[in-house]
Amino acid sequence: MHYQSDAAGDWGREQASETVNVSTEMFTMADFSKIFLRSWQTDSNDILLILHGLGAHSGWFIDMGNELAQRGLTVYTMDHRGFGRSEGLAGHIDSYHLFVEDTSAIINELRKRHPLGRIYLLGHSMGGIFTAHVAARHSDLLAGIIFLNPWIEDSSRLSPITTLRILVGGLRNSRRAWQVAGGHEAMTTNPEAIQMLQADTFWRRTQTSSFLVQILQMRLAVMKLAKSITLPALVLQAEEDKSVLITGTRKFYDALASSDKTWKGYPGYAHDSELEADRSLMDNDIVDWIRAHV
Repeated sequence: MHYQSDAAGDWGREQASETVNVSTEMFTMADFSKIFLRSWQTDSNDILLILHGLGAHSGWFIDMGNELAQRGLTVYTMDHRGFGRSEGLAGHIDSYHLFVEDTSAIINELRKRHPLGRIYLLGHSMGGIFTAHVAARHSDLLAGIIFLNPWIEDSSRLSPITTLRILVGGLRNSRRAWQVAGGHEAMTTNPEAIQMLQADTFWRRTQTSSFLVQILQMRLAVMKLAKSITLPALVLQAEEDKSVLITGTRKFYDALASSDKTWKGYPGYAHDSELEADRSLMDNDIVDWIRAHV
């Protein structure tokens, strides 16, 4: 069982062992805001930092962290500012550059903690957009990048009136909240994961106009950024994804300037692939790809 009613939003429990030390912490940023960070420490110099998607948080990646650590990686996952257990106004940002700066600050901290480490960045959905921006601006900090169902193009359709209101509000840094993402129907088909999601008090279902417009700016820039990204790249795409369009992911993959890029598709997997009942194929692919780049 991965869902426990006494641990809201946690997909599994952190599993320590003789070779894995687990911990959580609040990491203080330059502006004194605190970012929630989970870690699975091993003796490996292969370090993976996971970035979650829209509305999500690091608790959804606990089981994935357990499995990747047992396979020999050191794993970190963070709650973005305004999400999960991190500080910041819920579902709000005035400038998307802050997300890029937060991620870069965490990466620099990991470089201090693991001076011999090779750091890889994995971004799921919205986290994939963050990964592209970090990779384009700070390629010197990373050994490689992994995109899991990146939010390039999506299947959602807002009414013209709603879209206009969000755009106008966003340009004024409005803090009015909107729910633009779907429910669990577009995320997973796993009954146990659906039960977890329905009870998750950390699931941030709404975001402000300002946030949504800032993320839109990030998304609109991604295809251009892809042409400047030369890091080794692994793109993972669930073939039953009802949230993002696979054609958009493929366009992004084709646009990546990297001469070392790999595409992996997963039949039967849904958008929040970290919640699959059996995710072993993807976990093995991630570890094998990182090991092949040591």
